Amino acid sequence: MTEPGAQAKGLRAALVEAPDHALGRVVAMLDSLRDRSEVDILLDGIRPRLRRLRPQRPVRLSRLLCLPLEGVLANPATWKQSPLLVPRHAIRPIAAAVAVALGDLAAELDVLAAGGTLSDEALVQALGDRLWPAAGRATLPPLPQGWLEAGLPAESAAPMLALCTAIWRHAPGLWAAAYPPSREGAGEAQIRAALAPLAMEGRAALLGGLALLLRDSLQPGVAVSVAASLMPAVQRTAEEELVAALTRDGGLVTNATSPGEMASAAQRLVLRLDGLEASASVASREGRRNLAAALRRDVGGACYTLYAQALADGLLAEAERLAAGPPAGDAEVVALERMARDLRRLELAGRRFGAEASFDRMLGSTVARLLPVAARRGGLTRVEVARLVEMLAGPQAALPLLEE
Repeated sequence: MTEPGAQAKGLRAALVEAPDHALGRVVAMLDSLRDRSEVDILLDGIRPRLRRLRPQRPVRLSRLLCLPLEGVLANPATWKQSPLLVPRHAIRPIAAAVAVALGDLAAELDVLAAGGTLSDEALVQALGDRLWPAAGRATLPPLPQGWLEAGLPAESAAPMLALCTAIWRHAPGLWAAAYPPSREGAGEAQIRAALAPLAMEGRAALLGGLALLLRDSLQPGVAVSVAASLMPAVQRTAEEELVAALTRDGGLVTNATSPGEMASAAQRLVLRLDGLEASASVASREGRRNLAAALRRDVGGACYTLYAQALADGLLAEAERLAAGPPAGDAEVVALERMARDLRRLELAGRRFGAEASFDRMLGSTVARLLPVAARRGGLTRVEVARLVEMLAGPQAALPLLEE
């Protein structure tokens, strides 16, 4: 594996800075490249955004194999031959070895996957149900072709292949627990059913399966408690990974740059914090309580700060500008309403973190600023302004703007 040059560094920076609407197109371009040896590493910096945006990415055998391994995949720079991780530059030789071992089945699944995307959850589950257990049972070469050429030490092959095959053998249940159809997420029974066979495979497999659940499960606290009950020796590591996962979630909120992005990240964190303390053991309850309190404080403050800034510099400034000019066009009104909807989502999420009084005051002053805007005979009609107020603060707040 070569060190990334200036071009790769520039592309990585461009991916990080790309707005949401453009990111999917850039990723699609990278997905079309024949040589993906550097692509997965380039995408490391934006994987949380990819999980949130879920751009249309084609289904490929190598990508399907990676899905249940996402919790253990690592950038080569952070791998350091850990038996609990699989560096991304190992994907290519491992996937090639699996394709050879599966033969006709791999070819059949490639045909069935043609034209499909990872956002098709039913297709992913159906293909995975056939691919993953077969890959877990496959006889793979001790040293896959291309292993050494990828810069991987020979002695790393055996433990890495053992980890991958152990997770693949039980991946259908694990994937279903991580991404269930229910909006409430998987319950304790489903999580236990997913992790119990991995615990029988050993510590590395259990932690690998848990890592996937910690990424996206709506019940990460339950997942950690279940893992610890199955193998008490992993409790400390599992609790540390829970802290790291939720701290990353908090960072996605505080680092968001738009109300819509922050609202989505905050709503997700709200769900993942629910029940965090209730599912904890006596030994871990205080630590989880302190973690939740710190996240609520920091995230609630960040939500309010961006809300106030986007409201003042964005929606209110734009509404006053339009009101002072000729009749606003449909596109301008639609853009204002989009801002209002995103702000409302952010406000509702922010309130869940304990900033109710601050949001109440801000909403009151916002309605007061929009009242004179509605009274003008300018670019925005009273109905259009009332609609904005309704989106921001509810129908009751909009009634005074419609009164003669």
